[in-house]
Amino acid sequence: MMKLALISTFLFFLLFSTSHAHLAPRTLLHSFSKISTNSNRSLTTKELWFNQTLDHYSPFDHHKFQQRYYEFLDYFRVPDGPIFLKICGESSCDGIANDYIGVLAKKFGAAVVSLEHRYYGKSLPFKSTTTENLRYLSSKQALFDLAVFRQYYQESLNLKLNRTGVENPWFVFGVSYSGALSAWFRLKFPHLTCGSLASSAVVLAVYNYSEFDQQIGESAGAECKAALQETTQLVEERLASNKKAVKTLFGAAGLEIDGDFLYFLADAAAIAFQYGNPDKLCPPTCASKEGWRRSGGGICKIC
Repeated sequence: MMKLALISTFLFFLLFSTSHAHLAPRTLLHSFSKISTNSNRSLTTKELWFNQTLDHYSPFDHHKFQQRYYEFLDYFRVPDGPIFLKICGESSCDGIANDYIGVLAKKFGAAVVSLEHRYYGKSLPFKSTTTENLRYLSSKQALFDLAVFRQYYQESLNLKLNRTGVENPWFVFGVSYSGALSAWFRLKFPHLTCGSLASSAVVLAVYNYSEFDQQIGESAGAECKAALQETTQLVEERLASNKKAVKTLFGAAGLEIDGDFLYFLADAAAIAFQYGNPDKLCPPTCASKEGWRRSGGGICKIC
């Protein structure tokens, strides 16, 4: 049980330091945005707010909530420059990173705006996340959030420039989930945007997507792959014999569904490869495995 305890400590740290637990960054762009914000390499971190409709599908519900957004106008070619809408995804949106969008904005004389996704960061419709309160969290609502914000910002810009009825060309950008929103927004509201850049957009759901695991194995290499397989086997065997004790080791005693528990463990490992941090996983995992082999504590003896 000692080996399992050591594994649980390591994976628990990995899960909550590199994965998306507690709404941490999930994509390379999110991670880069965090780094840029923290090191003053962002285009802007000045928070702006507007009143967003809570339920876009109900003509009778007029509730609003405060949604956070950002704007960067230093490169904007007044009055007819394009507007780049950078869609924030499933994490806190703490500014506009000076990444490729900044390069494009400077080249094309664009204004850059970024809208935080509802229910993330500070754009919280409710103080608590009960099941009842979460019923307005969906990609469909988020798409209408973008449409409403787009109209709001265009009108605000027209007012600022003392003009009426002018429409700047809009382009939407997103990565991963927000990339899907970018593509869907272009399809659903073609009259509101001239184009979409959807990077790694998750627009195609694949059932039993085993190719993802195969790619992780290839990226890990033979030694690290074997260590991960041995670790997974150990956890699964212990889970079958004493699931309560195993889940308690991982701080997940209240998680009833075994599949969810195993998913989180697998995701903790996979996230290291997906987002470019294999050195956080493979060296300590392989070293732990080799140490136990030298001490005669291999998996066969433990189980």
